[in-house]
Amino acid sequence: MKQVVFIISVFVFFASPSQAQISYEHTYTGVSAAYINLPIAGYKYYVMDVANKQCRMYNNDHSLWKTINLSIPANYYLCDIQFVTENLFNTDNLIEMLYVSYNYNTTLAYYTYDTRIVNENGTLLLSMPYAGYSYIYPAETGSKLFMWIYNFSVFPETVNTMVYSIPGQYNTLTARSPDILKSSMNSAYPNPTGNEVTIPYFLPSNVQQAELKLYAMNGEMVKSYTIDHTFDSILVKTSELPAGMYIYRVESNTYKSNSFKLAVSK
Repeated sequence: MKQVVFIISVFVFFASPSQAQISYEHTYTGVSAAYINLPIAGYKYYVMDVANKQCRMYNNDHSLWKTINLSIPANYYLCDIQFVTENLFNTDNLIEMLYVSYNYNTTLAYYTYDTRIVNENGTLLLSMPYAGYSYIYPAETGSKLFMWIYNFSVFPETVNTMVYSIPGQYNTLTARSPDILKSSMNSAYPNPTGNEVTIPYFLPSNVQQAELKLYAMNGEMVKSYTIDHTFDSILVKTSELPAGMYIYRVESNTYKSNSFKLAVSK
């Protein structure tokens, strides 16, 4: 009887779901992908195709569901797609999204951004030149869309915050999680670096401005940059720094991020 019990126990152990392993499913080549839960259509993948100026959406089996062409201003480049939803910005049940494009002035070294909200059929719901960062907040009277407008083509640059009431509620599964944004700070590239490095950063919504600080391993601060919600990354020149290991983090009066390592090689 004991032998029978032992055999059954071994069978249950090997049949247990706890033995499941991570398994490869699919590659979306040359594009960045995300996953959303649409109120009507359900769970979908979507990708941002910069070269073809498209948002493409896929079913759970990775078969193509929709291709949405995006209108981009001349000499601008698609750089972000947010809030892919239904019934958020209007109530027509069509897929809608907010997307951002940019132009870089190589002579004066500044970026100009453009933000648009469209339906899947190409209908333009909102166009906001110079808007590079947007966020949706829950509010007592319904959701509010905030857009931060920075015009760097004039001096001093102009700064405005546009607030819009929107009819829908944002599904939090489609939101960019603050935890994900925080962890992305560890994704400086290239790392190791020689001449320059792009450092993603995260600011909590209640921190409007902070400093991204770069420290030598002996604790000496070697660089400091003012950052805000205009962008979510910063280009840091490292060509004049000695080779070695450095630490970077974001600091303000009320907030301090984790510290991350950056290697400078020559």
